[in-house]
Amino acid sequence: MALAKTRLVVGVLLLAILVIAGLAVVSIYRSNPSPDSIRVAGVWSDGVDSPPGMRFYLLDVNASNGQSSVWKFDPSHFTLTSNSSKAYSPVENYSLEALLKPSLVSPGGQVTGFVAFLLASSEVPSELRYEDPTGFSLQTTSIPAVSAVASAFDPSVHVTFDGTPAADAVATWDGITNNTKALAFFGIEPGYRNDSFVFFTGQKIYVTLALYYYKYPSDPNSISVDSVTSDDGYAVSDIIGWQASLGVAQANQLPVTLVGYGSNAEVTLLVTVPPGPQPGVLHFTIHFSS
Repeated sequence: MALAKTRLVVGVLLLAILVIAGLAVVSIYRSNPSPDSIRVAGVWSDGVDSPPGMRFYLLDVNASNGQSSVWKFDPSHFTLTSNSSKAYSPVENYSLEALLKPSLVSPGGQVTGFVAFLLASSEVPSELRYEDPTGFSLQTTSIPAVSAVASAFDPSVHVTFDGTPAADAVATWDGITNNTKALAFFGIEPGYRNDSFVFFTGQKIYVTLALYYYKYPSDPNSISVDSVTSDDGYAVSDIIGWQASLGVAQANQLPVTLVGYGSNAEVTLLVTVPPGPQPGVLHFTIHFSS
């Protein structure tokens, strides 16, 4: 009888130990839950810079941290599955847009930005998954259709003059800058040049025209730059004229006036990139009066 009681007590103790251990395991698991959610806010497509037979997709990702501790987020743990069930890892060498980098996300915080993938041109994104070595796993099949497509504009700009014969004495130089991502014709580093000029639907680009008046004796002493229009039907807004006066550049709305031989001004246009792909040279007409 004493042996039976002893066995019973030992069994109860073992059961209690197992229950306590199980509760501890559950408690540890619950104290470190998975990040809360992942969402794709938009998809951009770039077939301009991609290798033959391939296409870049930029996913605008929003990932939330529902943990009670800091989340060591690393975009290399993303996997994109295409509509043909092929899996793709993010690319790191897509340089035209700022991509998400590894970061520490505080509890209740979130991380947003682009993650780039290179897919076969016949495939489209279908599912995005995040899974890291610690076991965190998130996925979404709610991937919107492409909302922005890359267009490649040539660095040169074609300009025609209209309104006065004296415009024949005007010379122009031009350049394109993406004011959204600060992509410029000539880069920051000496000798660097970006020849692709890839811009996405809806982005704003600056087109700057530098004008010099080399008047002939028969030309009027001054001519006025009244307006600039797009010959391609693109939306042009916020036309600003920059005119040098005593060595100081001053901004004015059009019109701006070129007075005397060698006078100069810059005219900057803010142009909305139309739905792509749109290749080639931008065409504008400058309207003068005298």
